Amino acid sequence: MNINSLDLNLLKAFDAMYRERHVGRAGASIGLAQPSMSNALNRLRARFEDPLFQRGPGGMVPTSRAEELAPKVQGALTIVSEMLEQTEFDPKHAQGQITVAASDLAILRLAPAMVTYFSKHAPNLSLIFVPMNKMTLIDQLDAETVTLAIGTFGHLPARFHRRTIMPDSFVCIARRDHPLTRDGLTLESFLEARHALMTLNNDKIGFVDKALKKLGKARQVVLTCAQFALLPDIVAQSDLIATVPTSLTPVARRAGCDVFPTPLDLPKWESEMVWTQKTAHEPLGRFVVDSFTEMSRSTEIDLGNTFSGVRIHNQ
Repeated sequence: MNINSLDLNLLKAFDAMYRERHVGRAGASIGLAQPSMSNALNRLRARFEDPLFQRGPGGMVPTSRAEELAPKVQGALTIVSEMLEQTEFDPKHAQGQITVAASDLAILRLAPAMVTYFSKHAPNLSLIFVPMNKMTLIDQLDAETVTLAIGTFGHLPARFHRRTIMPDSFVCIARRDHPLTRDGLTLESFLEARHALMTLNNDKIGFVDKALKKLGKARQVVLTCAQFALLPDIVAQSDLIATVPTSLTPVARRAGCDVFPTPLDLPKWESEMVWTQKTAHEPLGRFVVDSFTEMSRSTEIDLGNTFSGVRIHNQ
């Protein structure tokens, strides 16, 4: 018999007949009227070339062929049922690792909160943070070597899901008692200072320099590095000033820096989270995405308190 020509609903009819031993009751148990159930039984007999069920004193008695088929039919229906059932997802029993491509700043901001959250809600999941490489990111997501990516992205293929998280802006940091910030940080003292810059391009041009160029001014950059996380310690132990994301404020203060508003207008931005359609449709994937979203909100910087306790010079 060719399975392609078999109506799988007939297996449900067979199972109902085997359980009920009565055409009417069997049909009712699977939502078929008695004529439809009789028709299904006739089709089963033709397919298996056997009477399957015959009238007896206690109802429809299965033949030896039906007895042989019954456990196989029940097993097949169980497998199909399990395939169609939505298994309830419990993150406490979820296992595996979640690989996140992110900048050092995003890791600093999210990792402590995520470790705490997972230890409570998904203790068997492990977090793997890897450096962001935008040149290979799409291939990493497609190959599932990266579960999520967090950063700033331009155009991405439509097959990816993306969500805006973690708004940010710029502030300036300097060591405590820096001679140029005793009365706050003015544009004049900003330009007089020597600066540290985070750059990935092996140059000395950042958002600040582009904004200053529009004003016909320039600053002196004497140190560059490829990670924001390194700047607070460098600045705290020198006379350098750095312009960094506001979300780095807690790290800067722990290092021994004061935090100031930027003395010129600079752009704000929002990080995004990116994941695949497969991740979006898996219970574990949805849990991870929702968890990162929730923790990103819990780590938002309160801009109203960023400069509390710092003397601000009125320009």
